[in-house]
Amino acid sequence: MSLLDNLNRYEISESTGFLPAESPLHRLPTYYAPWETRLPYTISIPLSSVALRLDIPPYSTFAGQNLWNYRLISPSESITDPSNLVAQLTFTDTPDESWFFIVLTAIEAQGAPIIMHALHAFEAVSQDDAVAVEKHLTEIAAHLRDFIPVLPRMYEQCNPDTFFNCIRPFLSGCKASCELPSGIFYENEHGGGTWQQFSGPTAAQSSLWQFIDLALGVKHKSTGNVVNEEDDVVEHPGVSSNEGCLDYMPGPHRRFLQRVAQEANIRAYVMAHPNNEDLLAAYNNCLDRLIEVRSKHLQIISRYIMVPSRCAKQKSLPTVNPIVGRPGSGPNKRMEGQATTAVAGTGGSSPMAFLKQVRDETQRTLIYVEK
Repeated sequence: MSLLDNLNRYEISESTGFLPAESPLHRLPTYYAPWETRLPYTISIPLSSVALRLDIPPYSTFAGQNLWNYRLISPSESITDPSNLVAQLTFTDTPDESWFFIVLTAIEAQGAPIIMHALHAFEAVSQDDAVAVEKHLTEIAAHLRDFIPVLPRMYEQCNPDTFFNCIRPFLSGCKASCELPSGIFYENEHGGGTWQQFSGPTAAQSSLWQFIDLALGVKHKSTGNVVNEEDDVVEHPGVSSNEGCLDYMPGPHRRFLQRVAQEANIRAYVMAHPNNEDLLAAYNNCLDRLIEVRSKHLQIISRYIMVPSRCAKQKSLPTVNPIVGRPGSGPNKRMEGQATTAVAGTGGSSPMAFLKQVRDETQRTLIYVEK
């Protein structure tokens, strides 16, 4: 038998050559759908054990992606320079994803002095040392100002379309999700298990930003609610777009913030000294810089989420989470071909509405003294 008559034996196609005769599967058949929303116990058990040791949820978190996931290119160079950092692990193995993570990592590093100056300011307040409080507030404002040129560096190596279409789906949570309404099933070694739901990693899980808000007395409530000056009840300290946001932080950081929430005294001290113009100016300057940073953050959200989302809607393409089986199958059901109609952040909130509220609440924290 000639080679021409025996092509099938060698899995060669007359029409596609060495390519398969049929296009590769994009998704596994429906039969396998239940397994696409399950973590086998060989993964879920060690993952849960490590998460328990770290005191974080057994899911992707801001800490896992940004605090513990970088490598210095040159140990002798600064950790605050994104160009000197690279992410150790990414979902997509793209330079865009690595850059997205390490820009935020660099900002976390830049924020280290803010923590120390705020804590020293707490002590200065307890000693009624207004000059020292003003000094530390001036330093905090200077470091907040340093954030402003770093945030736009995101544009250098992270393409908005790549982020929205390739990276962002991997950062989505499995809580209040159209594609994963039941969450993810974590198997145990006995054949059973539990469905669990988690929000995706988000800047709201950053201990740094919550610390800054707590230190300066900026109060937030869930999106859609406005905090009043005399209202001392806050659902969660700091930025709290997602229920239990503190629970996604490393345990020691969470306990630190809870302690800070009890001891923060800067705003009350400034308000108790309305005639100290230098102290008031230093405090308001911190808030002005924080407002600038949050305005920059809004610009980034617009460019990386809102604009690509509008383009996707115009193309009428469905947005499907890559870890989910085909729409309409298994316990996590979705109508075939149904496109996502509302844009949510990776933590599950509406990003623009939430961040605008955060910025506006920061604006309302400014102290004005009538003369």
